[in-house]
Amino acid sequence: MTMIQHNKHNNNNTMNFNFQWAFVAAIFVLSSCGTTDTEPPTICTELTGTPSVLDDEIEAEAGTTVTVNDAFCDDTELGEVRWDLHSAEGHEHEGEEEEGFVLNSGTDWALLETQALEGTSAGGSFTFDVPLTARGVWDLVVSIVDAEGNAAADIVGEVHVENDHIPEFTLQSVDGVDPATWEGEPVWAPGNTVNVVGAVSDSDGMEIAQLLLIRESDETVVWSEYVDSAGEAVVNFSKDVVVPADAETGEYHFEMEATDLTGVEMHTGFHVEVE
Repeated sequence: MTMIQHNKHNNNNTMNFNFQWAFVAAIFVLSSCGTTDTEPPTICTELTGTPSVLDDEIEAEAGTTVTVNDAFCDDTELGEVRWDLHSAEGHEHEGEEEEGFVLNSGTDWALLETQALEGTSAGGSFTFDVPLTARGVWDLVVSIVDAEGNAAADIVGEVHVENDHIPEFTLQSVDGVDPATWEGEPVWAPGNTVNVVGAVSDSDGMEIAQLLLIRESDETVVWSEYVDSAGEAVVNFSKDVVVPADAETGEYHFEMEATDLTGVEMHTGFHVEVE
C-alpha cells in the first residue's frame, strides 16, 4: 500500500539548508568587515513571457522540462541565488496568499539548487523536470544574497502542475461541506461517521481505487474501503468514513489511491485532526 509522503522530511531538509544559507551569509560578512555596503540585492526581471518567479503562476505539465529565468541586481557585487522548489501542501510562506484546498500528488518531489552570481547584474536560470507522478501546486522560493552577505526578502512563486498521465480524484463534499471552503484542516471526532462524496477518473479506465484513514503517529490504517471502479473512465462514489470510537486523538491523513487499467498508480489526500 502506498502511503502519503509528508512534507516533514522536506521541511527538515529546508531547515538544514536554511542553516547552511545563513552560514554562507555569515562568511560573506566576516570576509568583508569594514565595508559600508548594506543594500540587499534585488530581482530586476522584466516580464517578457518567459517563465519567471514573478509570474502570477508558472504553468507546468507533468513529464516536461521547465526553465525559469530571472535577473538579479546589486549596487556593488552579487553573491548567490538559491532556488527552492517544494510542495505547497500544508504550509504557507510569509506574504503568500493561502492556496486553499488542493489535492496534491507526488508531494515528495522537491529540489534545492544554489548558483553563484557575479557583477552588479546577472541572469539566473532554474531548470527542472516535472515527474509523471506530480499534480497540484508547488512553491518556488528564490533567495538572493550579495557578496557582502546582505540578503533580500525571499520571492515566492507558484508552480501549477497539470497531469493527464495519472488518475485523478475530485471531491464534491466532505461531511456535507465543500472542501474548497475549508479554513485549516477538518476536525473529526472518535466514533463519528463522515460522508465523503467525490469521483475518480482516468481516460484509460479505472482498475482499482481505495480510500483510507491513517493515523500519522504509526501509519496504522484505522479505516479503509474500496471504490467499485469496474473499468470505467469516471467513477462517482459516496462513502461513509467511520472514525473508530477508540481512535487516539492527534493527526491523521485521509488517503485516496487509484490504479488505472494500464497499471499507472497515484495517491493523494488531506490531513485530518481527530479530537
